[in-house]
Amino acid sequence: MIDLDWIAKPFGPGDIAGDGTKKLLGTSVATPSLLLRETAQNSWDARLVDEVPEYQMRFRRIGGEVIGVLRDHVFTGTSPSSGLAEVLRSPGVEAIEIHDRGTSGLDGPTNNDSQVDEGEPTNYRDFVLTVGAPRSRTLGGGTYGFGKAAAFRASTCGTLVIWTRILIAPGQFEERLIAAAVNPNFQLGNRRYTGQQWWGVRPQGDDSSVVQPVRGTEARAIGEAIFERTFAPGETGTSLLVLSPAYEDGRDSFIAESRAAVPINLWTKRLPNQASSRRMNISLTVDGEPIHIADSKDSRVIAAKEACLQAVRHAQAVGDGVEASAEVDPSVTVEEIWCRSPRTLVGHLAVTPCAVPPGDPFKSHENRVTLMRNQAELVVEDREYPSYRNMIGEWVGVFKPVRELDSAFSASEPPTHDSWNPNSLESAHKRLVNTGLRRIGEEVRTFLAPADAVEDEPQESTSQLAAALGVLSRPLAGRPTGGAARTGRQPRDVKARTSKVEVTGYELVPPSEDGDPSTATTRITLLARSDGEYVRVTPKLDIGIDGRNSLGDPDEVYIGSWTTSEGVKYDGDGIRVRSGETFTVDVCYPDGVAIDCTFLGEDA
Repeated sequence: MIDLDWIAKPFGPGDIAGDGTKKLLGTSVATPSLLLRETAQNSWDARLVDEVPEYQMRFRRIGGEVIGVLRDHVFTGTSPSSGLAEVLRSPGVEAIEIHDRGTSGLDGPTNNDSQVDEGEPTNYRDFVLTVGAPRSRTLGGGTYGFGKAAAFRASTCGTLVIWTRILIAPGQFEERLIAAAVNPNFQLGNRRYTGQQWWGVRPQGDDSSVVQPVRGTEARAIGEAIFERTFAPGETGTSLLVLSPAYEDGRDSFIAESRAAVPINLWTKRLPNQASSRRMNISLTVDGEPIHIADSKDSRVIAAKEACLQAVRHAQAVGDGVEASAEVDPSVTVEEIWCRSPRTLVGHLAVTPCAVPPGDPFKSHENRVTLMRNQAELVVEDREYPSYRNMIGEWVGVFKPVRELDSAFSASEPPTHDSWNPNSLESAHKRLVNTGLRRIGEEVRTFLAPADAVEDEPQESTSQLAAALGVLSRPLAGRPTGGAARTGRQPRDVKARTSKVEVTGYELVPPSEDGDPSTATTRITLLARSDGEYVRVTPKLDIGIDGRNSLGDPDEVYIGSWTTSEGVKYDGDGIRVRSGETFTVDVCYPDGVAIDCTFLGEDA
């Protein structure tokens, strides 16, 4: 069996220290969920046409001969600051083996400086050599470099073994194996190293940091000695070994969280009787034994989500002129989400009541809208609406944008793919995504509390803001004039000491050089006032016009961002702040019109 060469990356201009790479990940997602989400998304993106990909996470303890192979043949050297040497001295090592099959594997060139034609694969170098490389598959779900970094983040010694099998010509396969680590930077002799290391093959006569994988029968010999799941004839795919996982709360807790993360994040791939092009075979094993993963037969919440997704698929298939393949549950309500300026269909929202029985394993996941992209159908976020009046009980919802806007929503995601942030987009797409998110909230509010069932509104602070803003804005040509725009209805006579939100000031924000010249922005200063600790603030925005309630086109008025007293910015249709806190909101609207703004406050 071949011994691998140890290659450490020396510092060069612009290099980031290895532990700095991990710090760049900043995420709110717990490690088990992050590891599963990112590796499964990469596997989904790498799926082969006409095949159902297989994804499996194996929790195993390795020892004896396997540790001997790792210590004597793979990890032939390491940095002084790495915990890898200590791990390999242990008689038994915890590991997570993750594999996919029915995927392309890590194909493409094995060095970073090779020029490739457009459309040619670069999966190997994106995963092994580059952090944060975007996937080349159109409208895919993952980011190869980030998925790799998530795997490093799950290892206490920041170390992976990577084994892949690819198709290089009809009937001709190649196996590649390499190990990699991301550790703190270190110094050997008079040279500093980033902490990024590889174990592979150093080209003869080359003393640089260039590294190649072990190939062919030598790769297979090492891979079959280390991994439990090998490659069957004709199979392609990738296997990862995460050494010494970061079981911060213990092994059992990590396994339980991973088990729960499958139906939370990947339930769309497990619907019964759906087309093979939408499915992924997902499984978990512990010490060689498969464990049960909850599905719609175990959870009313999952079943209701599946019904909503089928309804959205049906609506979008009809809109695309495609014959729908599944019946729609009559209890599901589907709403089109429109932006009226410019008039654009943004997506479809399905909501349904969901009476959750005691003991449902996902009882804490009702009362949310699952946001997902159109093509990948991978869960981006389960968005809650805790401040909305609920008159129907438990419910769930699903939203998908239309195919034409998938790229806009995709571009608004951070590397963790766990939210949509319109503020990261240019003005045209920003308005569409922002409007879509706001419209979803409006439809949820209507579904939970129909207008004819609502008796009272939460306390609100309208003040004379609309009139004041009208002084600063010109009425549209041809519209009634006569001074400031008036509110559509008389504001409630709420005194400052009882109102939960008080408007204390406003100012016009100068337009930026690269901004939309047709859009104006006003920054409104608000004060949260409540006997409780926190206040949830939501806006009601409209264009005001003399003698009428509104123009009926609120898409033209939207929230640009909220800013807390500490200077932290948020997007979305509301904000939760401490009582007594002063904060601001940027309201965007067509230049030259008057706007009406009402801010509702509820104890949170």
